[in-house]
Amino acid sequence: MQTPHPPLFMACSQHDSLRQAAELGIGALVMGFAGAEDVRAMRAVYDEAIAARDGSRFVSTEVNDHFSALCPTVVLDDAPRALRLGTRGQRFFAESIAHWYGGAPAPTGYAEDEDHAGALDEQRQKLIARLHEANIPARPVDTGTYNTDHAYGDAATAIAYVERLREIGVDEVMCLIQMGTVPQEVCLETIRQWGEHVIPRFR
Repeated sequence: MQTPHPPLFMACSQHDSLRQAAELGIGALVMGFAGAEDVRAMRAVYDEAIAARDGSRFVSTEVNDHFSALCPTVVLDDAPRALRLGTRGQRFFAESIAHWYGGAPAPTGYAEDEDHAGALDEQRQKLIARLHEANIPARPVDTGTYNTDHAYGDAATAIAYVERLREIGVDEVMCLIQMGTVPQEVCLETIRQWGEHVIPRFR
């Protein structure tokens, strides 16, 4: 109904879906859990597919080559607490995925002061060991939710992480704040910190 047609986007978690999005002329929405270097690899795959396409598979008159990456984030003036709350939320998120898609036990509540980053790394190592036993390579798409190198900390931490994404060629950052267990007031404070301190650095 709208003229011109609004831009189309496609969620892409694997290299094959990135190539398909590029061939169709659709913007890519990529998971960023595996970290900035994995986002860099996905950007390269997307760009290579854009360069190689001939336009025969475009699905719209409006070609959209916009590359958007997910950015898990909790930002507070108290950077260590932001890291604890961010990794706790991510731990809940990762264990929820393992439960609903893999039959693992349901996640339970955790105290704020637990070593959530350590627990995620331990779960990552166990997953890699299981995959190796089954002679299956451990890909970033499989282990990414256990990586904790994200925008968890103060505003300077978030700015530095977004700078890495900008250098890679990310056109847009999608903030993931509420992963489970993150208190509402912390979500709101994170939004305020991004609005007052992070976003103005990239205008």
